[in-house]
Amino acid sequence: TCPKGQLLDSPGCLGYPAVVAFAWDIAEAESLRADGCEVLLWRPITRLLVTRVRGHATVACLRFYEDHAEREMRSGRISVFHDWSEMTAYEPDARDELKRWARAHNDGFLGVHYLVRSKVVAMLISVAALTLGRDLHATTDRPTFLAALATALAAL
Repeated sequence: TCPKGQLLDSPGCLGYPAVVAFAWDIAEAESLRADGCEVLLWRPITRLLVTRVRGHATVACLRFYEDHAEREMRSGRISVFHDWSEMTAYEPDARDELKRWARAHNDGFLGVHYLVRSKVVAMLISVAALTLGRDLHATTDRPTFLAALATALAAL
C-alpha cells in the first residue's frame, strides 16, 4: 500500500495525497485497457466503488464499470467515486449507453461523485442529476473529492 501522509507517487500508487483510508494501489485494482482507454476499479469496502479513467472513454470501458456496479448492487445501494480527471474525451455511444444504464439502475445508488478537469463537464453532470432525479456530485477540486470519499469510507 501507499504510505499515509505522503504523496503517493511511488510505483503502484497514483499521486494522490494519503488523506483517506484508501491507498489507490494499482496492484489492488481491477483494470481494463482497450482502445486508448484505461479503467482502474477498486472496491475498498462493500457497496463502495472507486474508478479512475484515463484517455478516451469507450463503450467497452463503460461496460466494464457497469458489470462491476451491477454485481455490487446485489448487496444493496452503492456509492461510487469516479476520478475522471485524466479522461480526455468520450465516445457519443458511451455517453448514450451511460444515460440508458443510469436510468435503468437509478434506484441502485446512494450517491455518485465525480472528479473532472472541466467546470463545463461538472455542470453537465449537474444537469444529468436533475434529469435522473438523483444525487450526482461533480467537482474539479481534488481535496473536495477526497474528503467526500473519506466521509463515505467512514460511513459504510
